[in-house]
Amino acid sequence: MADLNKPELENGQEPESPSPAETETALDDAMNEMDAFISEMSGASQPEEDPAVSFSGKGAKSMLDHRQHSDEPTAADRKKAAKKAAKKQKRPMSIEEDIADLAEEEKEYDEWGRKIRKKRRKRKKSRKLSCTLVLLTLIVSLSSVLSVTILAVAKEMYGIDKDIEEKIITIPAGAAVSDIAQQLQNEKMLTLPQVFRLVSRMKGKDGDFVAGEHVLSASMSYETMIEELCTNHSDERESVRVTFPEGTTLLRCAEILQENEVITNADDFLFFFNGGGWDFEFEHHLPTTVNPLKFQRMEGYCFPDTYEFYVHEEPNIVAQKIYAHFDSKITEGDYKKMEELGMSLDQVITLASIVQAEAGKESDMKDIASVFHNRLLNSSMFPQLQSDPTRKYAEDVIAPNLQIANQLMCDAYNTYVGPGLPPGAINNPGKAAIEAVLYPNDTPYYYFVANVDTKVTYYAVDNAGHEANIAKIRAEQEEARKAANGEN
Repeated sequence: MADLNKPELENGQEPESPSPAETETALDDAMNEMDAFISEMSGASQPEEDPAVSFSGKGAKSMLDHRQHSDEPTAADRKKAAKKAAKKQKRPMSIEEDIADLAEEEKEYDEWGRKIRKKRRKRKKSRKLSCTLVLLTLIVSLSSVLSVTILAVAKEMYGIDKDIEEKIITIPAGAAVSDIAQQLQNEKMLTLPQVFRLVSRMKGKDGDFVAGEHVLSASMSYETMIEELCTNHSDERESVRVTFPEGTTLLRCAEILQENEVITNADDFLFFFNGGGWDFEFEHHLPTTVNPLKFQRMEGYCFPDTYEFYVHEEPNIVAQKIYAHFDSKITEGDYKKMEELGMSLDQVITLASIVQAEAGKESDMKDIASVFHNRLLNSSMFPQLQSDPTRKYAEDVIAPNLQIANQLMCDAYNTYVGPGLPPGAINNPGKAAIEAVLYPNDTPYYYFVANVDTKVTYYAVDNAGHEANIAKIRAEQEEARKAANGEN
């Protein structure tokens, strides 16, 4: 049966099929014509190249078929557009640029030749929303910080949630408001000296501050502090002068204060005095832990001197005044000397109290101190200091005032029993005794004995010399007795 799709020749015969060589020749001619056309076009205006034209083979044909069946612009349209663009740019477009442009256009179409629709992003609204949120967050944050700051300043100015303990503040004569504000900050009475100065200026009190001692509390408002510092209490309250002799025990000092009506209860004073904790310099040199064998923790720190107190003063205020006075007596040089000797403040005061009790005259203090230093440095030969005043303190002061008997404490203070220094001082020594311990004479003595009648002290290197000195004192005392009785 004849193939209807095949053309017939005039004589009714089928056309001869071309040979493979003829087919290849025809394809080469077609490709040469296509290349010539492309070269002609690029040489004239360098239009944008269509992939269907620039690529050969089945790929080029399928691309042309694809373009023909899609509703996108034809290659001719793109060539026209390329020509117009080339004219505007006033330069010819290369084949590479043509291919790049076609590749970019290909991205705008899907595999079916349909143009891809891009979703529009609502950036403006989102940006406006973000800016609004940032602004609101910033406003809220600033408001919170401002509120917290105002609250903190208000609490500070009115002393809210601050320490209610009263403290003595001594204002120097001629001190400026700025100096007073700084002093109060150093004393931890306030933390905003600039605000204190502002309140003082607003109240018109800058020139009204009274020099001397004032009792303040950190819980006071700034306004109340200023009023207190501008008030002179010397004309309003009765004062009394009290003297603590050198070598007085702390118990006796408390009794003296009560007897002079400075305080109403000696035990209350002892409670505050032994407690301390007012941040004075010397307090930082004390042991951090309390020795359980100590009788009175702050024995030795009630500096012997003459004080002026108000009648019916608060016991903690009285204790602070004595603390401040002791603190002023110990210098920076004294602390350095303690380091050189390898002694703590508590050890120096303890030994000074023994020297104070042993010395009949101040001139003997440095020699007596040297005897105890020599014994402490040769503890293997002299394990006990053997001081009579320490035995008396244990027997006459500690034992009678203990609610529960404590022989360990008494033995620790008795240097005929306990080794080395006792746990604490046995009285309150004066400045001369303290200096004698810090700067003792250089002597070879390990013994001394004093004639209590004549106040003369004799020293010895060994026990034989010491016994001879004791015999000599007894002879002196016997001779004095006979002279007093007229027996000579």
